[in-house]
Amino acid sequence: MYGFVNYALELLVIRRFGEEKWEEVKRVANLNMDGKFIIRKIYNDAATYSVVGAASQVLGVPAAVLLEEFGKMFFDFCKESGYTKILKVLGANTREFLQNLDALHDHLATIYPGMQAPSFRCTDGTGALILHYYSDRPGLEHIVIGIVKAVAKNLHDSEVEVKVIKTKEECDHVQFSIVEKNQSNVTDRNHNHVENQFSLAPKISPVTFCRAFPFHIFFDKDMKITQTGFSLVRVIPSVANGTCRIDSIFEMVRPHMEFSFNHILSHINTVFVLRTKEDVIDRCADDNDNNRYDNQDTLRMRLKGQMVYVPESQSLLFMCSPSVNSLDDLSRRGLFLSDIPLHDSTRDLVLLSEKFDEEYRLTQKLEFLTDKLQTMHRELEEEKRKTDKLMYSILPSTVANELRHNRAVPARKFENVTLMFSGIVGFSKFSTSNSDASGAIKIVKLLNTVYTKFDDILKSHTDVFKVETVGDKYMAVSGLPEESITHAKSIAKLALDLMDVSKELRDPNNHLIEITIGIHSGEVVTGVIGKRMPRYCLFGNTVNLTSRTETTGVTGRINVSQNAYNYLKEGPCYDQEFHLTYRGEVKMKGKAEPMQCWFLTRKLTLDK
Repeated sequence: MYGFVNYALELLVIRRFGEEKWEEVKRVANLNMDGKFIIRKIYNDAATYSVVGAASQVLGVPAAVLLEEFGKMFFDFCKESGYTKILKVLGANTREFLQNLDALHDHLATIYPGMQAPSFRCTDGTGALILHYYSDRPGLEHIVIGIVKAVAKNLHDSEVEVKVIKTKEECDHVQFSIVEKNQSNVTDRNHNHVENQFSLAPKISPVTFCRAFPFHIFFDKDMKITQTGFSLVRVIPSVANGTCRIDSIFEMVRPHMEFSFNHILSHINTVFVLRTKEDVIDRCADDNDNNRYDNQDTLRMRLKGQMVYVPESQSLLFMCSPSVNSLDDLSRRGLFLSDIPLHDSTRDLVLLSEKFDEEYRLTQKLEFLTDKLQTMHRELEEEKRKTDKLMYSILPSTVANELRHNRAVPARKFENVTLMFSGIVGFSKFSTSNSDASGAIKIVKLLNTVYTKFDDILKSHTDVFKVETVGDKYMAVSGLPEESITHAKSIAKLALDLMDVSKELRDPNNHLIEITIGIHSGEVVTGVIGKRMPRYCLFGNTVNLTSRTETTGVTGRINVSQNAYNYLKEGPCYDQEFHLTYRGEVKMKGKAEPMQCWFLTRKLTLDK
């Protein structure tokens, strides 16, 4: 089944229920597909049935109702695809439209090679029009109801009631009754038949007629062929046999009905398509020609035309033309352009098809390339999303926004921020004792264990930014790039959480891990270093003093400098849960005077 059928179903779900429902339908139908259905691609019928079943389940709509709505959407899709004009001229009313629908399908078969379209014919019933629907695909008859209703309403401004009166189980096809709700809209197109009186004397000989119409067949009530065109005789010599029956040489493709004289008379206004039976041309061709045919399907000839009743001889005249789509088709069937009369448009169609085939291949290729391009675009967007996520995880959001838009990020000074350094107690000794390759793996595992847990804790501290990790040092800051008056409080809370979680961690040797934390407040200068792998760096003596607060601090404790202590004891940074214990003065490199330091703990913990 061509993709335009599935695409119309996709449009129905998206337009009526939304993109999310369509994604759910695809998931339930196990449809592993990116993007939309490709209109000119042939899909397995099972995919269509699977989508219909999944849509009925997800949307909670009975399959019959869904298929009817799908029929209406398919009509809208045909109009949106540029078929409005041809749909409007198929007939002045619904009956004529349906009678000519097979002719439209024959035309579409040249655009969509291999298309297996259904067939329709109409008969008169008691107070209703009877539509006969023939299809090799069972269970889709409710689509026809939606299409017929849409055609009547949109093209003929009428309302019709359509019901299934016979299913395929009751006969070989599905039958519908179509009742016009407003009979005043029905146009009476019956005209009085006027017969011109001509002389009964013959004006043309059979030989001239056979030459002028090289593709025609006369046959009588017994279905015996009495006359054929010259070109048809050349390709199928057996039709010249006076006792040959037409139904022994040909089978009826359209309309779907019994191939008999009376049935043809009852559908005399229908376009007829006949096809030679298997092996007919092969057994009629010369032995020298047999080797050039390697496929019976490509060899079988289709004749398309009109049945004309000839009352003088009580015979039927099949005025037809060979149904060929290209010069290759013409050659495969042993035909030449000279076999087709000048008045027959088949000549033009064959020549135009050569140009159309190339355009079709280009259109098909373009559609596949477009779908591939859309897939690549989605993949690119996904990769871009991952890149953005990575950038926003290693840089502050305001800085990442500037870099994402290719704008320079100038250096900036922040007067009041609080920094934190943490280090693993005994890491240098651990590294020295694990200097070989297997030991290096232990070091990586240790750092990964600590940093992963710390990063998880940091997620809940939205006003703290992790600057970097160097060796066993974990550096974080608060108060930049968005200034905050509670920067010291935020870092203190993070430090307490990290100290708590560290008591649950173990190194690769199953020893408990102990960390030391240093906190200091002051001014820093920030800047983005590098372009290919940009790093957001902090500079200034505050960074150095924070590091030394940790390295000179008491192991296993949170060491707080004088500057950070001042923030934590007053103003908006004050928190009753914090308990600060005076440690004493500490001499630090880079600072002339000794710096007073404190230990930070939770007040509740101390009370316990």
